[in-house]
Amino acid sequence: MNMPAVPCRTACCVSVLVLAACSSHAPAADAARALRVVGKNDAQCIAQMQAAMQRPGGSAVVLSPAAFTEDDRLSLVPSESVADAAGQVASGRLLGRPDSFRLTLNQGVCTLVREADAKATALAACACVAIP
Repeated sequence: MNMPAVPCRTACCVSVLVLAACSSHAPAADAARALRVVGKNDAQCIAQMQAAMQRPGGSAVVLSPAAFTEDDRLSLVPSESVADAAGQVASGRLLGRPDSFRLTLNQGVCTLVREADAKATALAACACVAIP
C-alpha cells in the first residue's frame, strides 16, 4: 500500500523542523568539560576555587594541588562530624550534604559550576584545557 506523496512530504518537513529546534537548544559550542593546567598562578587558582566552593557559614575548603587535574568533577563532603557523649567523633556520621562541582572552559575562561544550583564562577587565575 503506497502513501500519498503530500502527507509524506509534510512528515519530512516536520521532522526537519523538529531537528532544527532541538539543535538550537544544545549547549554552547564553546562551553566544554575542562581539566586544570598546573602553572605559575597555581596558588592563586587554588585560592579562587576554594573561595568559590566555600559554603556560607561553613568551614574552610582546602584543595590539594591536584584538584581538577585528572577529572572535571569534584565532590566535597562536609567535615563537621557528630560527636558522641564522650566528645569523641562518631565514626561515619557527617552533617550536611556533599556539594559537587564541575570545571568547564567557557569562551576561553575556566569556570567552576556548582551542580546543585548551576552557579558559575569564573576563575581568572586558572588555566584550563577542554576535554572531550
